[in-house]
This record gives sequence, structure tokens and C-alpha cells, in this order.
Amino acid sequence: MSFKRNWTKLSKWFLTRPNTSGALVFLLVFVFVCFFVKSKCDAVKENQHREMSNILNVVRQNFEQILKNSYATTLTVAMTVNDKGEPENFDKIAAQLLDSNPSIDAVQLVPNGVIRYVYPKEVNKSAIGYDILHSPKVRQEALKSIQSKLIYFAGPLELKQGGIGVVGRLPVFKENKFWGFSAVIIKLETLIKASGIESIDDSKYYFQFSKVNPATNKEEFFLANKKEFSNQYFQTVTIPDGDWKLYLIAREKNGAFYQIFTSGILGFLFSLICALWVVSIMKKPAKLQKKVYQQAKKIYDSETEFRILFEQAPLGIAKVDSEKGDFIAVNSEFCRIVGYDEEELTNYNFQKITHPDDLEENINCMNKLKDGSVQEFALEKRYLHKSGRTIWVNLIVSKLWKSDEKASNIAIIEDITDKKRAEEELKQSFELVSDQNKRLLNFSYIVSHNLRSHTSNIQTISDFLEDAETKEERDEMIDLLKKVSDSLNETMSNLNEVVSIRTNITLNTEHLNLCKYIEKTKTILSQQIAKQQANIQNLVPKTIEINYNTAYLESILFNLISNAIRYSHKDRKPEIIISFDEETKSLKIQDNGIGIDLKKNGEKLFGMYKTFNDNPDSKGIGLFLVKNQIDAMGGTIKVESKLGEGTTFIIYFK
Repeated sequence: MSFKRNWTKLSKWFLTRPNTSGALVFLLVFVFVCFFVKSKCDAVKENQHREMSNILNVVRQNFEQILKNSYATTLTVAMTVNDKGEPENFDKIAAQLLDSNPSIDAVQLVPNGVIRYVYPKEVNKSAIGYDILHSPKVRQEALKSIQSKLIYFAGPLELKQGGIGVVGRLPVFKENKFWGFSAVIIKLETLIKASGIESIDDSKYYFQFSKVNPATNKEEFFLANKKEFSNQYFQTVTIPDGDWKLYLIAREKNGAFYQIFTSGILGFLFSLICALWVVSIMKKPAKLQKKVYQQAKKIYDSETEFRILFEQAPLGIAKVDSEKGDFIAVNSEFCRIVGYDEEELTNYNFQKITHPDDLEENINCMNKLKDGSVQEFALEKRYLHKSGRTIWVNLIVSKLWKSDEKASNIAIIEDITDKKRAEEELKQSFELVSDQNKRLLNFSYIVSHNLRSHTSNIQTISDFLEDAETKEERDEMIDLLKKVSDSLNETMSNLNEVVSIRTNITLNTEHLNLCKYIEKTKTILSQQIAKQQANIQNLVPKTIEINYNTAYLESILFNLISNAIRYSHKDRKPEIIISFDEETKSLKIQDNGIGIDLKKNGEKLFGMYKTFNDNPDSKGIGLFLVKNQIDAMGGTIKVESKLGEGTTFIIYFK
């Protein structure tokens, strides 16, 4: 009773002082408006920051892709230099590289720091003979790449052949000695165009590109708009491979201030209107009912506006029942991301469209939200799109209920499928470069080992030939020299075939009937099959087709089947069974031959010139080519074998 009496007195006091009540309302509303304006300002700044970060990251990724392609190009050009330090097929390989890399204008080989080879030659011939290690303008950046033994991008600088560009130089070492540089030339306009800077809407932001001049230690800017921007809001990223800085600068200096000022004025006016309205209401009780009606209409309009914001939000939003996970309401963006319409989703729960591998984690997080352990959670998860494909989203879930209300959650999702795909592609690119480096080292060892063996034999025979005293001795030495020459020719042919496999990036593929190609291989080997009385069972269905390179498929089948015949067991006739597993998309070639000691020879089974028996026909090249051809097509090969019982090769197609 005391509380009710005090409340009545307080109400009466306010009702009898409309001006005081209006002033209090003005202060309360104005404080709220100020808070709202500040929140809006923070949101504007955050949106601007996020938008600029996204734009800058896209351009930075484009720069990194250009530099990655340039590194692969310089590495490929460096491989044209033979052990004698002389380029082979430079113009042909350079032309192919420029055709496949439109972001590169020219390539160079710079032995001992002097430009000797350049493609295209006609437009770049003025650079030939330029000694970069004795030129004060470029010497410092050239030495930097030698010291780091990594590619370094010099410039932007004035090119000898005219124009402004950047030069990526990869130091080349032969037998741990500096040979020179493999270099790419990218003109500045090509670099800017390929980076995507020109495609960005410049009405709100503009770019600037800079580097500290190594001679003057001053930062130099290279894009058109060079006016001072330190008083403007900007973001920057560093591109370390060229010590460059990329700036994204907001054009409006005081955009946020104008928004705050305008919102503040409107807020002040709104607060004043509210205060006057309260004064008017309190002064005119007869009009109170009408004002109540007007307020109810405003509430209805606010709810309508909220619904519009819910529907038109750029993020997917859903209201979810926390007990069963059923969708209560979803907006159009949520429907677009998962591919279902609103009616379908309201008949589903989140478990139905969640990827099975992510379901347990999602349910555990929902349980923590339900028991009050957390108030919200965020995670990256996968949904199953209506079309069957998998999409990645960034999910944020918060509680919507109080202790006495029905439990429900609000879920907000952002589609990050493209981001995940880009991360995976970057990972695959890194693995590809690492694998190529390993292959290059292994191939260099093979070339060095085999050619050194032949040259040593030729030198020894030449010495004997000089010391020969009779014609018979000289004839014998000449015969040996011919045999070594033939062996060297065969080695070079094998090495050339390996190079062809490893450098053939864009292989032509077509749909091939696997059964027909097995029968074709049997026809080619018919003489060996008849001689060994071999029984070959082709169990591959006639309907099986694979997307493969014709020459590689013929070579793989020929080598594996001919090996199964050649290395048959002397105590039994060859039995070869060829089958195909459609579920794993794998081809199995099984024989009952002499087998392979995998414990002893497993690691070097697919090595070049590796043999495991005394068969005079063994050259150690067949399985090496098979492995490289399968790898080039994106597949894998496995082997199972027991000595004296037989061998099974399993090829997994991509």
C-alpha cells in the first residue's frame, strides 16, 4: 500500500508539471540518440574498414598470384640451362611460358650478370649486353637476390628497352656456383592491370603503389594520383618479394564527421519533438487516446521495418527452435545460400541440411547454449545444398529466450565457400611447387649420374685408343666406343621422354574405352604371349570409359602387361588377370610371375634405371615412366607382391 501511495504521488507530481516532464524526456531521448549515433558511427567506420580490407586483400592475392606465376616461370626458364651452362630450346620454352602467362611481358637469361638471352627478342634487343652487376642503378637489388638465393623483384624502374616495369630475378647456381639469373619482365601497366586495381570502383577509394628507392632511401609512388594522403583514412599491405607497399585510400576526408553531425542534429530535433509531444499530451488529456493510437501505429511500422531489414539483410538469418533444431523463420539470403525455399526449410531442422562430419560439433555447441554454458557460439561448418554440393559457412548462434519463455535461437550465416576454395587452391599450389622442386632435384641427380658414367667410359676408351699399338686393338676400342655411344644415345632418349612427361602441363585427354585399349595391347604383344603361352583374362566391362591421355594409357598398359609376361616364373605358364573396380575407380593387373621383394626393393621400385633381377632385357625405365605418367594425370599406383608368387599393380584414376 505504501509503494502504491508513493507511486500515485510521483505520477501526480509529473502530471502537474508537464514542462519538467518534457525536459526529462528530452534528456533521456537525447542520451539514447547520442548512444545510437555513436553506435552508427562505429558501424560506418567498421563497414568502411571491412570493405577496404576486403578490396585490399583481393588485390594483394592477385599480386601474390602474379608473383607465384613469375616464380614458376623463372624456375622453368632456369631448367633450360644444361650442365655446361648453355640454354637449350630457350626461345621455344619462353614462347610457351609467355602464352600461358599473360601477366609476364618478357623472360631473360642473365649469365654472370650480363643479359644474353631475351624473349621476345625484337622488342627487347636493346637490353642485350646490359651488365646489371656493374650498373649502380640495379646492382644493389640484383645482389640482394644472390645473397638470399631467392627470387626478388626489382623496381619499378626504367627499363633499357623502354618503359617502366619490375624485374623478377631468380639466381641460378650450377654445382653450388653462381651461374647467373633467370628473370621475368613485367611492365608496370601490365602489373596494375593484372592485379585488378583498374577494375575496382574508384568513386570511394583509390590505390597508390610505392617502394623505397634503395639508392635514395626515399619512398617513391608510381600511380597517377600522387597527392598527399596522410590526413585521409587509408590501409596498406606490404608485398615482401619486391619490398612494395600497396595503399588503399578513402577519397572523403570527413565523411564520418558529416554523418555524425547530421545524425546528431536529427537526434536533437527528434528529442525536442518527443519532449514537446509529451508536454502536449500532458497538457491535453482529451487527445491522449488519439496519441496512443498513433504510437501503436509507429510500433507496427517499426516491426514492419524490422521485418524488411530481416528479409533484405546481406547475411543469412534464421530463427531456430533450440529443443528440436527446427527452423521457425528464415530470410531470403539464408534460402539462397542453402538452395531451399522458405516453406521447405520450415519443415526441416538444421540437422537435415548439416554435413554429417560437422553435425556432432554443431549439436555439442547447441547443447552448451541450451544449458547456459555459453550465451553464443561461432564456428565454420558445412551445409548440404539442395543441389547436392557442399557449401562452407561462418555460423554465429545466439540465445533469444529468457528463463520463462520458449527456447529459440537466432542463427546468422555467411557464405565462405569461395574463401575455402581459395585456401585449398593455395595449399594445392604450394604442394605442387614443393613437389616440382623435389622432382627437379631428383632429375638433376639422375642426369648428372648417368651422363657422368658415359663420359667417364668415353674418356677411358679414348685413352686406351691413344695407347693402342696394333690395328686389332684400335678396332676393338672403336667397337667399344660405338657401344658406349649407343648407350649414351639411349640414355638421352630416356631422359628426353622423362622431361616430356614432366613439362607437359596441359595434356590432351578424351574418353577412352578401357577394355578396347587392353585388347589392343594384347594384340601388340601377341608374339610374346604366344611364345610364353601366357593366358590373359580381360575382366574389365566393355562399358567402362576413362578420361585419359591416349599415349599415356597405351604406354602404361604396354609396360605393365609386357613386364608381367617378361618376368614370368620358369616353373609355370603366365596367368594375368586384369579387372576394374568401379567403386574405387581402379584398374588391377595381377600376375603369377617371379614377384618382387618389396622389403628390399620397395622404395626404389619406381626409380630410373632400377632393376631387381638378372633378366638381360631389364633396363629399369618402364616402371619409372609408368609412375611419372600416372602422376602427371593426377592418379596413383600401388603394388602388392610376394617373391616367387606374383605381383599385382593397382592404378587409381583421378
